Amino acid sequence: MTRPSWLLAAALPLCLTLTACGTTTDQPLPSVEELSCHDRIRELSAQDRKLSSRADHKYQSAKEAPDAEHFVSVMLTSRENGEAFACGLTRAWVTEVFEGLERQYSEYRNDDGIDGSRAGYQIVHGDGLAALFQSHAESLETVIYHVRHTGTEDHVVTVEQLPRGQGYRIYQSYINAYSLNAWLSASTDGLFDADAGEIMVWRGLQTAANATLAQVSGGKASLDNLDALPEEWRFARPYYEYVRDYDEARVMANFEKAWTRYGQGRVLPPAEFFDDYLVKLARLEAYFRQNDHASKPFPEDIWNTWIDLYASPNPLHFPGIPHDFITDLLLADRDYRLEILVVPLAGDDAAVKAACAENARILGASLAEP
Repeated sequence: MTRPSWLLAAALPLCLTLTACGTTTDQPLPSVEELSCHDRIRELSAQDRKLSSRADHKYQSAKEAPDAEHFVSVMLTSRENGEAFACGLTRAWVTEVFEGLERQYSEYRNDDGIDGSRAGYQIVHGDGLAALFQSHAESLETVIYHVRHTGTEDHVVTVEQLPRGQGYRIYQSYINAYSLNAWLSASTDGLFDADAGEIMVWRGLQTAANATLAQVSGGKASLDNLDALPEEWRFARPYYEYVRDYDEARVMANFEKAWTRYGQGRVLPPAEFFDDYLVKLARLEAYFRQNDHASKPFPEDIWNTWIDLYASPNPLHFPGIPHDFITDLLLADRDYRLEILVVPLAGDDAAVKAACAENARILGASLAEP
């Protein structure tokens, strides 16, 4: 079967490419003096879409600045006007609330968004995940983890480890699927809108799929006319049917599966984080590493585990379709890695809160008109 290299390449939304919504969350906030880092992030999550330009600006500024001082100076004048949400772009500003600009200079100067080895990321295998997190579990400090599937897979999560073994909190969004505001909200009422909601249908993937189908069929096939698929492409019909029929009911079912367990700003007790969340993450890592570039059918349990953690399907795969059907068309020159950057936050609770308040203030100011 001939698989053209341009399949979905022009329009497939990948959240680590530099392309990362907004009504206010419905949870009451404490008084200003009591606001935690999480509270600051929850306030800013209403601007997830606008803040999505922050990552591009930091990458560009860090590459051009000779040192952290110049980087910070430039970023203090940055004005954010993003129009979309995606996991990597959300991660850029969420981690900034915790860490501040100066500390992020080295990461953004040395990271290319795919291979983070020069930026301090370490490759972690599934059987080493628990040990990595356990090595910091007794810390008296807050610890921030930048967790990302990269190479031939693509999703980014920020994990906040509260000090003194108090538990873990997950921050994430998903491109063309949901915003951080939705992920942290206490209720999903009113959040779904197929085209412009805090939770939405993956219109970008549908557009990409239609473009691909037109190319391989001489303009005859589309998501609404799959009977025109060429013979050599009919094996992929279940995938295209799923993309076509991905409606509100399926979107919400997938979102709520993960959101009720790991979202809403909920703190996961250590036992639940280690025995449930990390077990699922380890399962994904082991599968993707061991089957990278393989043509075997993608297993349904891995598909479901991805949704269990990330609240949206993986657009690069579908149960029963060859694992490499899309990934090796787009990303054949890459190899899968699970990468983690560990960032301890020095200082007591009051110092961490004060730093987050200042970092959040800078981000808020970046939303103002020039």
